[in-house]
Amino acid sequence: MADRLRLADEVRLACQLRPQGELRVRRLVLDETDLMMTSQLCDSAATRSGESKRVAIFFSDIVGFTSLSERLSPYDVMYLLNRYFAQVGEIIEQNDGFIDNFIGDGLMAIFGVDDQPDAPLRAVNAALQTLATVDRLKPFFASMYGIDFDIRIGLNYGEAVIGTLGFVGHERLTAIGDVVNLASRVEAANKDAGTRLLISEALHDQIADKVEVADYVRVRLRGTGERTSLFEVIGLKPEIDAELNARHPRETVRHAGRRWVRAFAEDELQPHERRILTFEDFDIVVVRGPDTYCAFNNACPHLHLPLYERRNPAEVETLNLPHTGSTITSDLGLVCRWHQSCFDLLTGEVRNWAKLQPDGTSPGFEFVGDISKNRTSLTVYPCRTQDGYVWIGLE
Repeated sequence: MADRLRLADEVRLACQLRPQGELRVRRLVLDETDLMMTSQLCDSAATRSGESKRVAIFFSDIVGFTSLSERLSPYDVMYLLNRYFAQVGEIIEQNDGFIDNFIGDGLMAIFGVDDQPDAPLRAVNAALQTLATVDRLKPFFASMYGIDFDIRIGLNYGEAVIGTLGFVGHERLTAIGDVVNLASRVEAANKDAGTRLLISEALHDQIADKVEVADYVRVRLRGTGERTSLFEVIGLKPEIDAELNARHPRETVRHAGRRWVRAFAEDELQPHERRILTFEDFDIVVVRGPDTYCAFNNACPHLHLPLYERRNPAEVETLNLPHTGSTITSDLGLVCRWHQSCFDLLTGEVRNWAKLQPDGTSPGFEFVGDISKNRTSLTVYPCRTQDGYVWIGLE
């Protein structure tokens, strides 16, 4: 229960207490409002009651955005922001960051929400990749709008309170504390320093031997009484970059809010052939049609039995199974080998329901019971091709 509620180590449930003397008990949830605010039983994984964590804070801002917005139409302003945020958001997620908020043309992200030990380095990596993405966007925005598009980024590291904040039903996970305020001021310091990326001394101490620094400045940030050093980072050390951004055989990327896995090269699968991909918790079947790829969970959604065997044909033959493999129709329908229902491989919906016995059971599987109801759809996964590879969207 403590794990389910994501309680910190210092928090104990009443059933975990072993009183050795008199106790005074006070009710914490006083009324219905408190109940709505504090219940975590049905909340998402992003819901936190409040924890103190050491995190890296990422702040970015568009240079001269006020003048840009005055020159462009409202539609173009929103298009520009959405185009920029879509690509930056993907970079943040790829580096295990959490986007806290979009504030006008600014963005705030948190690294280390789940206690990742390399959060400071991931934050710097995300900042460098964001600047590289902006450099690729510059010619596009220049040709579209005749503008010089650029951003500034500030990073800080320290202790913050991480928790869910907001009106009931509109909560969001956020970070609160001086580390956040200082990160914003580090970003603002880029303007006077003439830089694009500055990190605080606290963050630099965590990754000093992993980054390349071009210069540093001594400043007194607003709201602080002493001067501090800010470091201009221009890259990661080559060996660190190679290790952190190495591409693995089954590469995973974030795209359009979904996690995509690189399955295989396009020429590895011929039309009308299929392949089973093994993952930790499930198998996925990929089928190549005449002009598209289809991917689906290798399990009947009703009997929870494999639609296709991963075992070799000789081994399957010795098992003397009551049904052969599932079949795929010319119009991309999957006929389940267990009860002959047909599913649409593009949508997962049931096209034709099984021909069952009068009592609703499937011949040979009467012990399973009535499967005439609850016509659950087949789980399908979107596919796309890019750079000669087939990618599957998992979530």
